[in-house]
Amino acid sequence: MKKFFDRHSSVATADPDDARRRKILNILLLGVGTISILTPLLFLAGIRSLNPRENTLLIGGSIAALAGTTILYYINQKFSGRIASLFFLVLLTTVFAFSDTPAQIATGRSLFVFTIPIIMASILLTPWASFVFSILGSAIISAFAFSIDRLPNLPAILGYFLIAFVSWLSASSLEQALKEVRDINANLDRAVVERTQALAEALERERIEAGRTRAILNSIADGVIVFDRQWNASLANPAIRSILDLPLELIVGKNFRELIEHPKLSPASRNLLNAMIEHDTQPFGFRIEWGGKTLSVSAAQVYNNRNENIGTVTVFRDFTHEAEAEKLKSSFIAIVSHELRTPLNAILGYAEMFREAVYGPLNEKQTKMVERIIKNTQRLLALINDLLDQAQMEAGKLVIQMQPFKPAELLENLHNLMDKAASDKALKLTSEIDDSLPETLHGDIMRLQQILVNLVSNAIKFTDEGEVHVRLFHLNDYTWGIEVTDTGRGIPESEIPHIFETFRQVEGTATRTHGGIGLGLSIVKQLVNLMNGQIRVSSKLGKGTTFTVTLPLIIS
Repeated sequence: MKKFFDRHSSVATADPDDARRRKILNILLLGVGTISILTPLLFLAGIRSLNPRENTLLIGGSIAALAGTTILYYINQKFSGRIASLFFLVLLTTVFAFSDTPAQIATGRSLFVFTIPIIMASILLTPWASFVFSILGSAIISAFAFSIDRLPNLPAILGYFLIAFVSWLSASSLEQALKEVRDINANLDRAVVERTQALAEALERERIEAGRTRAILNSIADGVIVFDRQWNASLANPAIRSILDLPLELIVGKNFRELIEHPKLSPASRNLLNAMIEHDTQPFGFRIEWGGKTLSVSAAQVYNNRNENIGTVTVFRDFTHEAEAEKLKSSFIAIVSHELRTPLNAILGYAEMFREAVYGPLNEKQTKMVERIIKNTQRLLALINDLLDQAQMEAGKLVIQMQPFKPAELLENLHNLMDKAASDKALKLTSEIDDSLPETLHGDIMRLQQILVNLVSNAIKFTDEGEVHVRLFHLNDYTWGIEVTDTGRGIPESEIPHIFETFRQVEGTATRTHGGIGLGLSIVKQLVNLMNGQIRVSSKLGKGTTFTVTLPLIIS
């Protein structure tokens, strides 16, 4: 089922961003088409009785929707994803504009539907396209408002632009992250490409010396296949046999197209290799799924002394272990961290029993040693918890648990945890809540508490005198926030863009004095992203730092 879905939703194209957008559009179109088929069937089955005119409209609308999605699917598959996406979004906006009465479109229940194409635009087209559809949605509700002698709904229009901004920011961040991943992969593959090119040149120079060429091929750990101009395999080394799990007889003398049709090759990989043959291109480096393996494939054309193309050399490298390395790393960190927590908790428990004089009174020196044990054990437990959270987020297993909570509880718990740390450094820890913030919100109070404690702990750590102030504020009808301000030493401007990176610490004496592994702010940033929020930081050296977290306002 998954293979069938991937085959009909994926589009073979050289641009990975274009392929991603077109696949998302195909999924949406398949969903709309399915709904178009099921809706009239459900109504005709007796879920709700309709009169003949309503039946005709329902069936006609479903047929029109199915035809439209089919046409857009064909355009997306064969021609242009951007054109298909643009028509889809415009059609969607048009349907929404006539889906309700002018009053409900302008100021009522149908306002929210225009946020759908705004969000989709940044995903299907380009990040800035969300602003175009926010303008279009604003124009539509304004036009309907004027048609019924009312003023345009300014909060809704501002909300559209805020959603457009968030969509633009999210889509831009996603594209930047994907670009960075591709750059990293390109760097990893560059060495393979260089080796491939060097091998192609060596093969041409040593073609007369067949024995020497065979010795070179046999010594290469990567699998190599040499194809002629018609993509017939003329030469292969023994390593390719173990990589593809095929005897050389099924490779040498066969056409590349026969190899592509092998059942072990995934459909998406088959499309990539077919595109390479049909367009006679040699991609910089890409990966294919062969059976249970992930293979890195590089190709280079071979030219003779007259600069004529005489064939292509392809190199297959087993990339399975590298692909699994990150998963194993995360699993290892999670397992080790989990196993360390049990003995550390035991140490902490016994140390606290000594401090409470369960086994008899302690002298002053013994009491100080017990306090050191407790402090360092708590520090180790905090580091281990950070490592576990980081491993969970890297594995995509950390889930936000939404439930009602009171913002006042956040501050009460914060003071219970951090007042002593602040008083130990002769600092004031103050807090306030905006009167306009609702008494009860909906969110993950445990993760919100983790964000707040991390930010306040960081502020106390790098503040030598003055105060740390926490404010919970109500930004607008859709957003609330957390602001943590300190009077500490501040962050150098050059370091601000990097402070949320994993295992990144600001260089200096302070970080060496206070320790840490540079995960706190990275975890805060990732938790805020999981909650669909944003975090900003402003700082001046010698004057202090302010972290501001803004989150969607969800009233229980």
